[in-house]
Amino acid sequence: MSTPASGIKEVDGDRVIAASRRPDGTIRKERKVRPGFVPQEDVTRYSNEKVEASKVPKGYVPGMVLKSAPPTASDSAPKSKSAKKNAARAAKKAAEKESGEGAGLGSQSSAPAPAPAPSKEAPVPTAPACFSSTTADAEKKLKNLRKKLRQIEELQDRADKGEELVAEQKEKLAGRKKVEDDISELEAAVKKLSV
Repeated sequence: MSTPASGIKEVDGDRVIAASRRPDGTIRKERKVRPGFVPQEDVTRYSNEKVEASKVPKGYVPGMVLKSAPPTASDSAPKSKSAKKNAARAAKKAAEKESGEGAGLGSQSSAPAPAPAPSKEAPVPTAPACFSSTTADAEKKLKNLRKKLRQIEELQDRADKGEELVAEQKEKLAGRKKVEDDISELEAAVKKLSV
């Protein structure tokens, strides 16, 4: 049996409302409840047979299981242009999420803790391709990567001094080579764009 909404419990033959904490942090004491008392929140709502019968759909046969009807052409036809776009966008996101989860799970199970850091930076190698259209975007990305490299160098200095690093910081240090490669790729792409 599940506990009632009022929170009354049976303890050693007595019915009690358990101790609880008020929003201000103080504690309410456990209280005994008189035998036969039913709090308002535990009282079931009265309903007669006619009300119960009206809840059953017309033509309902007791014991019959309804099969869901297959979607008809009229259901899918009235979609507007924007509704179609939204549906396509949602399907695309779902496909990306599935492919991303599959790749992420495989890398985590086969390698120790430093493996997730490279998977987080997986979009970076594709950056030169997607930013090659405008020089400004490529330079902005390059600036961000250089900043990341400076932060990695600062972390390396702290580690050399003997400071203890957190796991995330160690992952960041492990990704230094990747950041340097991305910077060189972006610099080459910017040179091609400027020529």
